[in-house]
Amino acid sequence: MQSYVRGRRRECGERVRGERAHRARARGERGAALVETAILIPVVLLITFGLIEFSSAYQSSSVATSAARSAARTASAEALLPTYATDAAAAAATALQTVGNQEPQVMWIYRANASGYPESGGFNACTTNCISYNWSTATHKFDTANPGGNGWPYTTQNACNTNSWDSVGVYIKLKHKFLTQLFGASINLQDHAVFRLEPAPTQLCP
Repeated sequence: MQSYVRGRRRECGERVRGERAHRARARGERGAALVETAILIPVVLLITFGLIEFSSAYQSSSVATSAARSAARTASAEALLPTYATDAAAAAATALQTVGNQEPQVMWIYRANASGYPESGGFNACTTNCISYNWSTATHKFDTANPGGNGWPYTTQNACNTNSWDSVGVYIKLKHKFLTQLFGASINLQDHAVFRLEPAPTQLCP
């Protein structure tokens, strides 16, 4: 009888110890899960916001490309016309209406060299045969009333001599602002497009 009681006591003790060990393991597993969650949540949020921010920036970059091409196409079609630059600015402004009004900064219309760049060699300064227009947030257009650069007179464009045709380039610069600022406050986006001037009407050629 005594041995039976002792056996039952041992069984109860083992059962209690087993239950305690099981509860301890469960608490440990819950703690590990909480730690893993605490580590993963910031990573997941960073990836999610990164996708949102850079998708938005990519969309603005695509709009800048489209605006540059639209403006360059317009300018190339209006060779030897006095309104070629202002019409190109209007075409660019129309294409830029899908981005925030604070994003567009400046556009250049220039005579492109063989590499497609301004005659100054880059986009640091709009000098020889180059017109620049700043964006006006008040009108949602480029300020064509106050051009910068040294200008490119339409009368000097070569759109009549088939042996030496001029090409027109358009440069667009945007400043895209990040919403969360996790990746900085903003990023500059820029692109340019180059088209050869289309043949001018005979009456415009000397």
